[in-house]
Amino acid sequence: MSPELIAPVAAFIADLAGEGIQASVEGLAVVYSVYAVAGALAGTEVPTAVSASELAGWPAVPPHWLHFENTVRFATTNTDTLECLEGWLRHSRDIGAWSTDRPPIVNWLAHVRGVIKDAIA
Repeated sequence: MSPELIAPVAAFIADLAGEGIQASVEGLAVVYSVYAVAGALAGTEVPTAVSASELAGWPAVPPHWLHFENTVRFATTNTDTLECLEGWLRHSRDIGAWSTDRPPIVNWLAHVRGVIKDAIA
């Protein structure tokens, strides 16, 4: 990992830890799990990831792509496998306006949970 990415990746992982979520760098991605609170996956821990390269602007700029194991499906999505772990897809998801009224990681986790809510069984 390039030196310019180390600090934002470490900050993202520390922010997740502050919310009780353990994360690790695996290959080119930061992997962690989010508890699904709604939708077809409600009540389960859903592994997810982001590309380390997309964290270069963290916390001012959130990642755009969300990575999920290829068993997590959506009715409509735009996917590819760039910077993904084997067996994973990354999904294009715009977070919209990046709110500054609460900690960035709280906004991020709400976004991820909102995307997971739309997963189909």
